[in-house]
Amino acid sequence: MDKRSKILSTLTLTLLLAACGGGGNDGVAIPLPVPQPSPAEGLLVPVETDEQLVDAVRLGFSQLDDDDQRVVAETVSADSSSFTTTYNLEAGVDEHDYVKYDGEHIFIAPSRGMECCFILEDQIIAESHNSTEDIPVDGESRAIRILATSPDDGGAAEVSTIELEDELSVEGLYIDEDQLVTISSSGWWGVYGDSFANASLWEGQNTALDIYDVSQIGEPDAVLSIGLEGGFVSSRKKDGTVYLVTRHTPLIEGFTYYPNDEQKAQNDALLSELEIDDILPRVSVNGVESQLVESQDCHVADAEHQLASSETGYPTMTLLIAVNLNSRSIVKSFCYLGPTDGIYVSENALYLSHVDYSSDEGTRTLIHRYELDADLTYEGSGAADGALYLSGNSDFRMNEHDNYLRLVTTNFTDDSDDWFDHKLSIFELDSVNKSLDLVSTLPNDNRPQEIGKPNEDLYGVRFMGDKLFLVTFERVDPLYAIDLSIPEDPVIAGELTVPGFSDFLHPVNQELLLGLGQDENGLVKLELFNIADMSSPYSLGTSVLGEFEWVQWSHSEAQYNRHAFTYQANDQDPDRFLVPVTMGLFSEEFGEYSESQRLYLFELKDKDDSALASIDEIGQIRAEKDWWQVDLHRSIIHDDAVYFINGTSVWSTLWTNPLEQSGPQ
Repeated sequence: MDKRSKILSTLTLTLLLAACGGGGNDGVAIPLPVPQPSPAEGLLVPVETDEQLVDAVRLGFSQLDDDDQRVVAETVSADSSSFTTTYNLEAGVDEHDYVKYDGEHIFIAPSRGMECCFILEDQIIAESHNSTEDIPVDGESRAIRILATSPDDGGAAEVSTIELEDELSVEGLYIDEDQLVTISSSGWWGVYGDSFANASLWEGQNTALDIYDVSQIGEPDAVLSIGLEGGFVSSRKKDGTVYLVTRHTPLIEGFTYYPNDEQKAQNDALLSELEIDDILPRVSVNGVESQLVESQDCHVADAEHQLASSETGYPTMTLLIAVNLNSRSIVKSFCYLGPTDGIYVSENALYLSHVDYSSDEGTRTLIHRYELDADLTYEGSGAADGALYLSGNSDFRMNEHDNYLRLVTTNFTDDSDDWFDHKLSIFELDSVNKSLDLVSTLPNDNRPQEIGKPNEDLYGVRFMGDKLFLVTFERVDPLYAIDLSIPEDPVIAGELTVPGFSDFLHPVNQELLLGLGQDENGLVKLELFNIADMSSPYSLGTSVLGEFEWVQWSHSEAQYNRHAFTYQANDQDPDRFLVPVTMGLFSEEFGEYSESQRLYLFELKDKDDSALASIDEIGQIRAEKDWWQVDLHRSIIHDDAVYFINGTSVWSTLWTNPLEQSGPQ
């Protein structure tokens, strides 16, 4: 019997007893107590005491052993202004990136990050951890470059720099009016692992958020410095507030991971002595230290909840911090004791997810929803079968629309004839019970057609309102069109099979979809799809980038990092877009191997007539690269000027004359 039924039964019994006049009260009416149902709390419940949080951390550390260490390998908005900015997944929600442009100045941060690999295998991360001294950096000193642009002639010139601390790596920047925001981390790899059991990776990690007044561009002024205990996970910015997600593992001196029997006894003794001050992270604001959160600012999983994992203790806490850029202060910070390996932010909510391998029912993805405001109110949790993945583009698999959360997951099977099962799950928020309730899935008993042919993995995913497009691949590329107009009954409306695959999908409009991926020979390709009729999508043609004799292979950073892709929608003129490509060249005649860094300039014509739309190459910018430079490519369109940022150097040209280029700046 559930709680609501128990309350109703108790009330009914009380009314019957009162009606019978029991108790000898001579017919005098006895006031009945009004039952007050307990408020719904969801999977995550508030911590009430310091000891409750300490006990949960102790339990988390005590559960760490070899069996818990899982190694898991992770196999827009267009800008209609005269210049392009960061390519973001959701309109109105900005994302940190190592290059930002405000229409007058380009801000470029050096990076030690390997942003190609959003999640690395545990062994690789462990070998990389805190090994910054041997990593080459761009230039003699590490500094943020600030360049003034002159779009009329495509010029760019450095006007100032901001020196950086050697022990921190800049993960990304934001611009907010006359303020430059930098987010830095002590974990130079720029990624995070998805296994919460690797608690040691988060020990001693630090994250920093700094704000600079750049109103006097030649003399940037540091106005706020926030240092946080905890490793950087991700961030977003909306309406003048930066939302940070970090993870913190308390550093327990003498604690041994993977202990033998003698060391385990020593660990138990250390854990028994833990106090609240030993586990809560600290924060420094302009040099003044304090505690970042109190116990009562944290949540733990309710072990009795139907979504609770079989392992309810965690050694690592996930922290959410809201920093208001107007008041230059932390306005909210709280934590929950549990892992996170994914973040998706809509206009209304922030979703944190993690893949749970400990469930008795198989792999599942847990999702926690928080209201996107200064209070970051916890609104509920849900679970979907399968794992949420796709490297740095994993948040393309999540989408909120009309108060529904849609999620695409994958189950890895033991069937050699079909290793992958892909599933769409649709959830609706129940704010009363603080839950994300499952509304429908696809495939299902009524619609059993699978998403993808046998052994086809999932590549590109893009939600477009009531539509969803997915690309699966083994030998050919099926594009699936799914109708989501009835959330309770999603349906595969159509599909198209073409050679190659698309990792990245960009919606041009409601009738055109642009795909970026690779052809059947492993070279970068663009493909334009007509999706006007979901039941019969078809290809309008492909463009293979760098298809000539010496090219052995090619790839584009934009295939796995949306910030490397630039798109400018235009009302009257053709749309413009930019794609960076790295090519491996080998000349048999001279026996030489080299790499070529290029930025391709394209126009998309006749987009208002989807049957005639086409892609035309306008030209290329060719850039040089030193051997130690990280492959980070960004680009900007401002009027007719095109800027190609390769590492920390800038090349430029004019759209009307791409044969002439200048650089590096």
